[in-house]
Amino acid sequence: MAGLALLLGEDGPVAAWRVVDGRAQGLDLADMVDVSGRVVALVPPDALPVRIVRGAPGATPVQAVAAARLSAQVWAEGDGVVAALLDETRVMVATPGAGQVAGWQGQVRAALGREADALVPAGLILPEPPEGGVSRGKIGPLVLVRGEAALFAGEAALWDALVPEGGAVLDCDGAALAQGVAACHAAPPFDLAGDAPAAGSMRRLALLAGLVGALVLALPLAQAGRWKFDVWRAEAAALARVRARFPQVADFAGAQALVARERAARQAGAMGWAPVSAALWRALRASPGVRLAALGHDEDGTLHVTLGAGSAAPIDAVMLALQRDGWRLAPPPAPVQQGGEVLATITVLAP
Repeated sequence: MAGLALLLGEDGPVAAWRVVDGRAQGLDLADMVDVSGRVVALVPPDALPVRIVRGAPGATPVQAVAAARLSAQVWAEGDGVVAALLDETRVMVATPGAGQVAGWQGQVRAALGREADALVPAGLILPEPPEGGVSRGKIGPLVLVRGEAALFAGEAALWDALVPEGGAVLDCDGAALAQGVAACHAAPPFDLAGDAPAAGSMRRLALLAGLVGALVLALPLAQAGRWKFDVWRAEAAALARVRARFPQVADFAGAQALVARERAARQAGAMGWAPVSAALWRALRASPGVRLAALGHDEDGTLHVTLGAGSAAPIDAVMLALQRDGWRLAPPPAPVQQGGEVLATITVLAP
């Protein structure tokens, strides 16, 4: 079917194609005069990311779509949930925000004087990604990315959070993108405007009927979806915080390792307990007349130790041994005499 395809941006179309006989040819925006035929508008991924979820084992396609919609309702922040089958086992899910669909149609009306016949997530013009990797394409100012679990914009924060380290990247040239445009124009796989799957013969009535069978799966799937989304959001936020101080961090695993090294260097937390306690035990073994009366370890790595001995000299020997090992000691309070024993409290600081 002939017609036009538009890639929308923040304020209007940023790219256009004329589609004739199943082939898409790039078109200057100023040449969009003939608006006959089907018009498909591609929605930018930075405005509407799309999640790709797998249906539960044994679920029918109708049940998979219904369960995905119910699960998405848990974390949806938009006006509603749009879901459609990608294939027999995978479902695409999006949550358009307030007025977004009307806004995109407004852009199309301003440019062509008519509304689009279909609104399709732009990432669907990319081919299926390689296993464990992503497909990527650049059109004007927009970078489109298609992964196994999402269609999203190629922004640094999302790229680092969603693209596996070392994952394969399939970069698509203009010809591959044009081929994807033609395929989406011919049979839109996900129509946000129609709120229904365009690939296949399912109808809204069948979707509603499938809700009955999906209720058995809905609660665990909704909870699992919420947990997965919360984990992804928490990891992305943590990675951003670490990168604010350490820009060289590549991914979440690297951030964890760097934070662990930093905490160990400061003797902070549980990781800081081993080095300072080992130094204390060595010093105590060298002074067998000294008794460990009390011990405390702060979150910042500070060790508080109360030592007892028959005189102050063995306690001084322990303090000197710690200092020779490189540990800093805070000025101690004066020892106290208690029951014929000298008690001294010392504070050991990280080197």
